[in-house]
Amino acid sequence: MIPLNPSTASLLDIEPEVSRPAALPDRIYAILKHRILTCTMRPGEKIVEAALCQEMQVSRTPLREAFNRLALEGLIEMKPYRGFAVAPVTVAGYKELCEFRRIVESGGASLAAERATPEAIERLLAVAETRYTPGDKATYAGYLRANSAFHLELVRATGNSQMESVVMSALDRHQRPLYLGLDEGVDAAASTAEHFAIVEAVRLGDSVLAAALMARHIGKAKDRIAKALETAGYH
Repeated sequence: MIPLNPSTASLLDIEPEVSRPAALPDRIYAILKHRILTCTMRPGEKIVEAALCQEMQVSRTPLREAFNRLALEGLIEMKPYRGFAVAPVTVAGYKELCEFRRIVESGGASLAAERATPEAIERLLAVAETRYTPGDKATYAGYLRANSAFHLELVRATGNSQMESVVMSALDRHQRPLYLGLDEGVDAAASTAEHFAIVEAVRLGDSVLAAALMARHIGKAKDRIAKALETAGYH
């Protein structure tokens, strides 16, 4: 059984347990994914299968099943004759992701302004605030959770499950560059203010303004995090 280590808390606070017999590949997948997203397993790090098998007390078969799922999500890659490694983080890849998010989520904000119920507005207000302390990694997971919660709650306000699925996947891929960028310092107060401005546009039913504010919000985040990644040596 893998020990639950508070210092490597996932976005759900603790790692899933791998010892339960049901759906073992799913549990291995969840453990590895949370380690990758929170950079406990660093970008580019070689994955030693034998060590993971020993740690998790599993065979290579369920481990490889989990690897295949993570590879499809772009989180790990197979290097010929060298095995598996955590996928790298690049500034160019991050910018591409932000371009995609800007298109999809600005459309989502527009739709939310047309469809959001008073209850959805209340839920958005409850998750709009983001905060963390640069250098204090114990606060990073909380920031990632809060940021993802806001963006997911906004797309849920559209009532469009297809859009929600796409945004959830994009946010997963956004976690690693965001986590790495936090070391260099991100203006959480500015991000929070932008969130509240988007909620207000949604509350007013102003679809054009909501879309513009979301596009600007993601664009500003792209600039902040890309600069932080470059400072940290990611290219």
